[in-house]
Amino acid sequence: MKVFVTGGSGHVGESVLRLISEAGHESRALSRDPELVKAHLTTIPGVYPVRGDITNISIDLLAALMAKSQAVVHLVGIIIEKGTPGFDAVHVEGARRMVEAAKQAGLKRFIHMSALGTRENAVARYHQTKFAAEQIVRESGLDWTIFRPSIIYGEKDEFLNTFAGIARIAPALPIIGPGKGKLQPIWVEDVARCFAKALELPETIGQIYETGGDQAYSVEEIMRLLVASMGKRRMFLHLPVSIARLQARLFNLLPGKPPFTEDQITMLGEDNVCDPGPLKSTFGVSLRPMEDYMRERFGKTPAISAKTAPTA
Repeated sequence: MKVFVTGGSGHVGESVLRLISEAGHESRALSRDPELVKAHLTTIPGVYPVRGDITNISIDLLAALMAKSQAVVHLVGIIIEKGTPGFDAVHVEGARRMVEAAKQAGLKRFIHMSALGTRENAVARYHQTKFAAEQIVRESGLDWTIFRPSIIYGEKDEFLNTFAGIARIAPALPIIGPGKGKLQPIWVEDVARCFAKALELPETIGQIYETGGDQAYSVEEIMRLLVASMGKRRMFLHLPVSIARLQARLFNLLPGKPPFTEDQITMLGEDNVCDPGPLKSTFGVSLRPMEDYMRERFGKTPAISAKTAPTA
């Protein structure tokens, strides 16, 4: 099978392309910078980078690039708008272009990455635009499958790695608000395995899979496990939500990528959890515990629970 993949140079995309290759398929990886794809993915057989940006490429050209493929895996998404075309352009218009191009090219199979928490009347703009994109996919007439991942951790993530970097040099880790909102992190390889398997499982057509790990944690629990895995003792500084929102507005006025946004603060105000049972039974995956990953990645086994890690 030939698969057309967007977002192939991203955190999840590289793993998806590798697993698609291991399953014996070829991939065309759409990227604004094909040389970047080549630099990252030259060791993966059967991956062919092509140039294009889903926010401005014509549908005719996109369809021509897809022409010899049998399936689409659409991974492109952003979590911060600053420095990008924005949520509407990337999530909503990007999905519309991909769907129209797939139909024009005669493709039927369409596998789409959304996000856990996506729903009608969501409070965050990120989730609102992800839901609008889902609507486009669901109403397309294509043979679609949608995945809604929670926080995805792995070697190149911007979540655990960011906080680990802070923990290495600072005496305290910042936590916005009370830090009690629940997240259900999942390993990038587990997510990628489900995407790759979906290409060969017709029973996944027309299904939405909420995609999270086996255990839910509060943000503070994750931070405690992280510093314990690093063998460090760190304090946790809780930043009031009102102050964090003010900081986010100021960050948006400064050059460069902000460390967090108001939309992310909004998302932290609600639980982001799911039942991984349907995912596990459909795809036959055994989900990797986050503690096991932390032990390998950051060096030491968390010897104490997330609730009792030292804060001094």
